[in-house]
Amino acid sequence: MTIDIQQIEKLLAEKKYDEVKALIKEIVSTKQSDKEKGDALIDFASVYMDITNAINVSYKEALEDAIESIKAVNKAENEDVDSADLAKVRGDLNK
Repeated sequence: MTIDIQQIEKLLAEKKYDEVKALIKEIVSTKQSDKEKGDALIDFASVYMDITNAINVSYKEALEDAIESIKAVNKAENEDVDSADLAKVRGDLNK
């Protein structure tokens, strides 16, 4: 029995985890030759790697967005501090 990787990926994208579990359970419980078991394990490893990579890409993008937001906040804060310092110096000069 071959694993329909595209079907599993589609179900995962649709967040139909129970259906994915059912497919996997069916594959595991079906009597298979050693070659079929090996092929199934390779397919599972491929799906696992695809899912892991997709998660890592999403995490990296979220992290990069967070870093950019922090940089923007720091820049705005520094500009405010600089403005306050400049105002203080001007005030001191006008005394």
